[in-house]
Amino acid sequence: MSNLRIVIAGGGLAGMTLAHHLHRNGLDVTVYERDPALASRDPGYRLHINSTGTSALHAALEPRLWELFLATSGRPTDDMLLFDDQFNLRQARDTTGMTGTGTPTEDIPEHMVMCRSTLRRILHIGLEKTVRFGVAVTGYRTNPDSTVTVCLDNGDTIEADVLIAADGVNSAVRTQRLPQVRVVDLGSRHITAKIPLTQDTRARLPQQLFNTFSLAFDSHHDGLTFGPLERTDPESPLVKEQEQDFQDEAGKNYALSIFNSLTDRMLPDAELFTAGPEQLKAYVLQRLASWHPALVETVRLWDTATVQALTLRSCVPTDAWEPTNVTVIGDAIHAMSSALGIGANTALRDAHVLGEELLAVSQGKKALLDGIGDYEEAMRDYGFTAVRKSAAVGTQVIGHHPLPE
Repeated sequence: MSNLRIVIAGGGLAGMTLAHHLHRNGLDVTVYERDPALASRDPGYRLHINSTGTSALHAALEPRLWELFLATSGRPTDDMLLFDDQFNLRQARDTTGMTGTGTPTEDIPEHMVMCRSTLRRILHIGLEKTVRFGVAVTGYRTNPDSTVTVCLDNGDTIEADVLIAADGVNSAVRTQRLPQVRVVDLGSRHITAKIPLTQDTRARLPQQLFNTFSLAFDSHHDGLTFGPLERTDPESPLVKEQEQDFQDEAGKNYALSIFNSLTDRMLPDAELFTAGPEQLKAYVLQRLASWHPALVETVRLWDTATVQALTLRSCVPTDAWEPTNVTVIGDAIHAMSSALGIGANTALRDAHVLGEELLAVSQGKKALLDGIGDYEEAMRDYGFTAVRKSAAVGTQVIGHHPLPE
């Protein structure tokens, strides 16, 4: 099927990485993204990327974009430290689950960090005519000729040979395709923010926090995370070639900070999700009043404009299903606890594995449903394993609910 027509619902990291992989190899792919523009909202903060993620990105990106990724990413030390609320070092946890399973690329370290917004900007380069912003996929109809009619929220439809749900945990396509997949509230709430890393703020922050990430938590599982992002080469000529907004973003270092608490210890949702950033920051400072001053200082340094509240949710692994020409990737099928920091890497792995299968189909090496079926079988193995491992660590460290059986 050399003329395979592929539609991707969702222009997040997994969807656009897959689009790059396919577009780079000459396949007909279109991405529909509900956001009105690339930078219409902040799509999230810092990502942890291991060899699984870097392998997928290296396969998808043209050499100059790969170099741009390296220049704008960070390479912290491999330490992942745990502290108590008085800043005493705890016994290190087993971080085996954070290690990727990709093929090492050049001399790239196992643990890298990246700004989600910057990566999304990089992934958009070269796909300007492929990604259609301001249009969401609402569902689909299967046709007798084995094609699929994709339904858009503007009333239009488009015919395709393959539809891929990359539209996140609330995926409309997954809800129709796999209604048996459950999404559960893990009983934990997060308040997140950025800390600008300047000469002044660095001087006010403990040096031991500058590693892959640190987590301090007390006996009630109230926790405070610190994860720095210091760009490798923001003065790279490749960065200077980009638009000013890109350059401005790539020139700023920051740390991701997260306060997490169990639902029954947090503000009621009706208050939490209507409170303004200033109120949320003040609330966290109040909650941490008895903690070590160095930890409290990290919250004082929060950029108030970036403070937001989040719900921690997870998909529940389900039994195998028969493949069709509608499939799922990323958070649409294996949203998971953030405890291991491998959700983005698992989504990037989906893009790589499915991309290779669709290339094989386009080259006549496989039938379409065989290729999709092979991807889904592999994804259920590594993806649902990641969901279970992340939930197990989150139950132990964050204290959130275990996954339902």
